[in-house]
Amino acid sequence: MKEGDPRLISDVQDALKALLYREANLPADALDIRFATPTSAWVSGLTRPTVNFFLHDIRENTALRRMEHQMVLERNAAVETLAPRRMDLRYVVMVFFKSQVDEFGRNEWNVLWRVLAALMRHDTWPEGDVPANLRALDTDVLGQVAQPDANRPSEVFSGLGLTMRPHLTYTLTVPLDLAVTRHAPLVLERDMRLFQSGDDTPAVDLVRSTWQLSDVDGRPLADAMVRANTGARGFTDSRGLVHLNTPRDAVTHLQVMAADGRTLHLPVLPGGPPLLALPQDGS
Repeated sequence: MKEGDPRLISDVQDALKALLYREANLPADALDIRFATPTSAWVSGLTRPTVNFFLHDIRENTALRRMEHQMVLERNAAVETLAPRRMDLRYVVMVFFKSQVDEFGRNEWNVLWRVLAALMRHDTWPEGDVPANLRALDTDVLGQVAQPDANRPSEVFSGLGLTMRPHLTYTLTVPLDLAVTRHAPLVLERDMRLFQSGDDTPAVDLVRSTWQLSDVDGRPLADAMVRANTGARGFTDSRGLVHLNTPRDAVTHLQVMAADGRTLHLPVLPGGPPLLALPQDGS
């Protein structure tokens, strides 16, 4: 979820509603799915059969907390974003009918059973059911039907002034983007010197430069063999990065053998950026 965006819980709940109508085979024209606080006055005012998800608790799932930063390379800089936190939305799920077929409430039980089966089929939500703004965070939405004593539903019922009734406890785990980012200069060159004890002359003097290659649409060029005019060579990784054991200023052009078989020759301007876009014609 995006920081400060109040629509996202409602987006998740709208998606949950659509998933349940489909997966539990519930008639949308005859039964409502709502997300209200089910006070006794609210229940008495219902006019149609209703499945209600009462959101009574929101807390971080600390077991899923990730403290690493996700890095995106921009021109001459690296932008690091803190991984999304994972938040548990805890619901008590109840079904309300105005009248019953009989005193045992079999209509309510039948609907609750369908809802239970639908929720338990999807520990991880299908990608197509996840709202687009959450898919952009590249983090799964998780759903779990909790054990009976996990969320103390009896306290919820007593707090609402309701008599205990058949119910489910359901936890949705969704990502929360805290929008914590930091910018750092892109390291273009690294100089490593190794000395033997008592010797002022380096036994190893290694200079390594870093380059990033992309196609004309800005996508990283992965698994390409890159050779500099100095003879240094290496392969690009999944981000299009290649590290060459040669000073950056010594490189005047790069020869690139792409994974699709193209061979490209890229001139390097003095002082130019280390991010290179490949021409479309391969020249």
